[in-house]
Amino acid sequence: MRTLLVPAPLVDGEVIVGGDEAHHGLHVLRLGPGDAVRLADGAGQAAAGEVIACGRHDLRLRVAAVETISDGPLAQLTVVCAPPKGDRFADLVRGLTELGVGAIRPLVCARASPPVALDRLRRVAAEALKQCRRGTLPVIGPLLEFTTLVTTPGRRIVLDRGGASCRPGPPRETTLIVGPEGGFTAEESAQLVAAGVERMRLAGPVLRIETAALAAAAVWAAAWESP
Repeated sequence: MRTLLVPAPLVDGEVIVGGDEAHHGLHVLRLGPGDAVRLADGAGQAAAGEVIACGRHDLRLRVAAVETISDGPLAQLTVVCAPPKGDRFADLVRGLTELGVGAIRPLVCARASPPVALDRLRRVAAEALKQCRRGTLPVIGPLLEFTTLVTTPGRRIVLDRGGASCRPGPPRETTLIVGPEGGFTAEESAQLVAAGVERMRLAGPVLRIETAALAAAAVWAAAWESP
């Protein structure tokens, strides 16, 4: 059953859906009165929905059986990532949303400061949430300056081929850092070490940014979701 994203909070009764979601429902899914859909609000609520009426630019739906979709432990993981070139960051956001990470923040550093279309990335995350039936949208952005990163409290881990083997440990608030193409500068690396950031090795080969981010998040998901 197809999913439509509706405004939060989702409650029993009726809801009117407009904008891009209504366009998708009307012109892509070709929904009509009586059709059943799944509704989600991106804030942890989902429900069964039935189309009551179709306007030119909106849909009116009946909402029933609202349920809470609990986030998994990976919601405690924030991925801070230097944006790769081209459209690869969208693929990265899509995959991390499907895995269940709590937040994704583009990193501005010496070798990575391209413009990032956060609104588009949030739309990508919303589409991924509907596909994977996750309950809560990840927080996308804002941009994180390197100088702010090194003063951020809590457990911070940077992927580094010279680091120790990956040991996720028990679930807790964790920031996972993926550096830019070409790596951090020597000065930045020294600042990370001085700030107490842990260095962990993911794999022997040199990985692309999006590969490293997705592989690392999968390692953490497997470790944290194990009984």
